[in-house]
Amino acid sequence: MALPDNFSEAEHLQDLFRRYANRQVRDFFADLGGEDWSPDISTTRGSLRHGATHKDDDSLPMTLLRWELFNYVRRLKFDVPMIGIPVTTFNSERRYKPQIILYFQEDFGDIEPSYHPVTGRISFRLMGYETDTITPTVAQTFASRIRTNFQNGGGYVWRKGRTMCTYNDWDKGYSLQVLSRSEANGREVIDRVLDIQNHTIDLAKMSVNENQSEAAAFPVIPPNDFIYGESRRTPRRRPLADVRFQYATLHIDSMANAIPLVDRTGLYPSALVS
Repeated sequence: MALPDNFSEAEHLQDLFRRYANRQVRDFFADLGGEDWSPDISTTRGSLRHGATHKDDDSLPMTLLRWELFNYVRRLKFDVPMIGIPVTTFNSERRYKPQIILYFQEDFGDIEPSYHPVTGRISFRLMGYETDTITPTVAQTFASRIRTNFQNGGGYVWRKGRTMCTYNDWDKGYSLQVLSRSEANGREVIDRVLDIQNHTIDLAKMSVNENQSEAAAFPVIPPNDFIYGESRRTPRRRPLADVRFQYATLHIDSMANAIPLVDRTGLYPSALVS
């Protein structure tokens, strides 16, 4: 079919880009409202959402600038220092069962000034599979269950706190440590994780530990210490924060790159569920 008369390549491209980009912006700022959101620049997040949203009459430079702003904000949200070793070195240490990792992070608007966002990470092994039996079809099944348990509804919120809930069942691949506001909160997270493999919680394998003086052990504002030539604030221990589900990956021995299963962030376009 021929292109219509007076077809504009530039307008066509910008229209496609605008529709894709605005969907990403809307999902990223979903806490402010959906498509019917009325622009409000009185708050930081509202101002950023309005600035990143593409308009019908935007010029090409404006389109590029808005997208660069959005990518900057998105990178800032996930720019958390990490310490690790090359994945090839890690994988060569020993062979292990396939592993699924769930990642969580504090919403941008909730981050305390001068602090990095609070994050969360939960992992478990797929004991019923080996490198030669885990397949894309199996991965898709797990991705669908993760979407149901953690992605739907704007992303599941794990209410991190100071109560340590542990769940150990190595025969089924679990050695979970979940910091939560209460035993009930911790059990809810564990229940959702186990349900990914259609497992149910065995309370005999769950333990709960609460510090008898939380305020002293985990102060809201940590003390200063003399570090690198000057007085500096020490890191927070077990901060109270709500961390929202971001994405999940599948790690298979001998594969250098993880397989993105579910992604709410837009960082993994190839995710099985996005």
